[in-house]
Amino acid sequence: MVITEKNLKDIVKYKQNTKNAHKCPFCKKKIEIGIEYEMLSKLKEENRFPYPHVVLHGNPLHAMVCYIDSNLTVRNVSVIKSVEISRDSETFAQLMNKWANPY
Repeated sequence: MVITEKNLKDIVKYKQNTKNAHKCPFCKKKIEIGIEYEMLSKLKEENRFPYPHVVLHGNPLHAMVCYIDSNLTVRNVSVIKSVEISRDSETFAQLMNKWANPY
């Protein structure tokens, strides 16, 4: 889905924002965190809380790992400075799928 001004309001149909944003401990960027409804439903079904949620960002590329509880509150944050992305077609397809996600 391509994000346009017309469908921007529909983005809330795809994700649920956490109750608090966090500043990345490495780059100090404020990160708004959203969980896709499909994943959130699976996590609630399995009752697996807190769970890790990874946000790749920045230059140099790094990851912020947020541990989120059942109330969608971020309980802890850590950083991964060393990131490797597999160079295979399956991984590339999944990255493009996430990239094209409407949020």
